[in-house]
Amino acid sequence: MDRLDTVVGELDALVDAGRLTGFVCGVRQDGRTLIAAGGSRSPDGSALDPDTVFPLSSNTKPVGGVLALRMVELGILALDDPVATLLPELSAPRVLTRPGGPIDRTVPAGRQITLRHLLTMTAGAGWAGEGSPLTVAMGERQIAPGPYPPPMEPDEYLRLLGSLPLADQPGVGWYYHTSSDVLGVLLARATGATVADLVADHITGPLGLADVGFTADRERLPTSYGLGPDGGLRALDTVDRFAHPPRFESLACGLTSTVSDYLEFLDVLVGGGVVLGPQYVEAMTTDRLTPRQRADAEGFIAPGCGYGMQVEVRPDGVVGWAGGLGTIGYVDRRTGRGAAVFTTQSYDVPGTAEALDTVWALLR
Repeated sequence: MDRLDTVVGELDALVDAGRLTGFVCGVRQDGRTLIAAGGSRSPDGSALDPDTVFPLSSNTKPVGGVLALRMVELGILALDDPVATLLPELSAPRVLTRPGGPIDRTVPAGRQITLRHLLTMTAGAGWAGEGSPLTVAMGERQIAPGPYPPPMEPDEYLRLLGSLPLADQPGVGWYYHTSSDVLGVLLARATGATVADLVADHITGPLGLADVGFTADRERLPTSYGLGPDGGLRALDTVDRFAHPPRFESLACGLTSTVSDYLEFLDVLVGGGVVLGPQYVEAMTTDRLTPRQRADAEGFIAPGCGYGMQVEVRPDGVVGWAGGLGTIGYVDRRTGRGAAVFTTQSYDVPGTAEALDTVWALLR
């Protein structure tokens, strides 16, 4: 508890200095969870409650990884089968002649995209660099990586994505985010169920996580903030976005959760529990990056770290991920200790990164 008190003091100091609006943080080990909250739901607003429900943005991705590997465990999918069987939109992709190059200069893909590629962010689809022609084209079609789900139905999303070339050959480079959205479409088509139902049936239901989902009670959602053009806080429309069922149930960035429920989910990444067999947890939490892919992932993963299947893999046995709207959750697989810090402001706001970095003290 002393460690949590120390971190809460550091976070409270950020609130007092005007660098952090509000936070909820917590630790969990051996089935015991400790949660603390500070700051407010909005500047000069009411106090933030420990059971506040936050938009997870990219902290959704590890949930998608667990769900996909559960489908492999059940024999519904195989890691190295081509996804084109279920996603014909991706059956004959073109590939840029060079990453970042013009989108009309392409060659045929040399191999099929597999589930393994999607899980490891090596399908060739994803963040292709600020201002690159492919990034611009994805933005024009509203399918570029971002903190919110695509504003369209899954079939339309796949049609639009399939109309563009890949940034790289499948299995060669590491390209963030888009593979996780494709993953959700794949799982839904493979099972005939909605992504929301799959998450409920295979993860949140068995674990008893009542506050993880694609929608949340608007009264429990805080106002989230980004950086405004004047350098001040700019209110985001996260409450309206997550108070209603989305058109696209994104496994890249679509879930919401309390800190308490997310900490319970992180237990799965230690031993699998009732959700996933240990061999699949091991597969998910093993570094998969080649040297080229590790270079591509620079800026997304920390120096000296790797990437498994939808999680960062640190050399000390710690795995997890963070979300661009200001959340982070990791677990130490050696000790079983999990930690999370959720804030009400995005990474671009000064003070957010400093707040999220306190998660490492909580894990010690």
